[in-house]
Amino acid sequence: MNKANKLINLLRSGSFRGIIFDFDGTILDVREPLEKSIQEVCTEYKVSTNMENTFQEIGALLETIQGFPLPKVLLESYEIFKHITALQDITYFKKLRIAVKIFAKYLEYSKDATLYSSVKPLLKKFKKFSDLFIVSHNKTETIMNHLEKEEIDNLFKGVYGSDKIPVQKPDPMALQPALDNYEKKRRDEFLIIGDMPSDITAGKEAGFWTIGVASGISSKEILAEQNPDLLIDSLDELL
Repeated sequence: MNKANKLINLLRSGSFRGIIFDFDGTILDVREPLEKSIQEVCTEYKVSTNMENTFQEIGALLETIQGFPLPKVLLESYEIFKHITALQDITYFKKLRIAVKIFAKYLEYSKDATLYSSVKPLLKKFKKFSDLFIVSHNKTETIMNHLEKEEIDNLFKGVYGSDKIPVQKPDPMALQPALDNYEKKRRDEFLIIGDMPSDITAGKEAGFWTIGVASGISSKEILAEQNPDLLIDSLDELL
């Protein structure tokens, strides 16, 4: 039996002690606010861009910096923004203005982002046999605001944003706060579900089962490079 089929059987039998979700792009649909932010700012600054490539690059960047305070973003901006292909031929200060404006617009638009349609029924299904957690680079307060608005905050045993994890993913220690809820545990009793390579890498290095979801920031091809135990287009497939 291959790993994907074994994982599916473990899910069906309710064998996981804990299931850890990423938030942005996994539970929360952030594609529209991110695309809107990029399109508006690139149009304003007359930057010609391959939308899909820029979406992937800026999405990966936001995954890293969304929990940072703005002063830290500015302080590390040269290193942070130099890998965005669409901005490579632009002066540093213009690049900084564009990137910070995209970041600011995204933070504003993402306040109104909605959950993927299958999230609520899936969480309620999993809750019957597993503890549920969120480990995200977003701020805990922001995550809780969305969960409370959707009235699903009570489904989670723990919610750990950037301010509550010791390091960022892909470092597996980012997942430690969830494990700290248990005195005794086996790492193969845990599963992580995420839309970014960093989620899969952190999970594999922690000894967890992993599911990559291609409905968020990263394409299926990018996630496949990390060899998750199961790779799906959306959470609908798990239902």
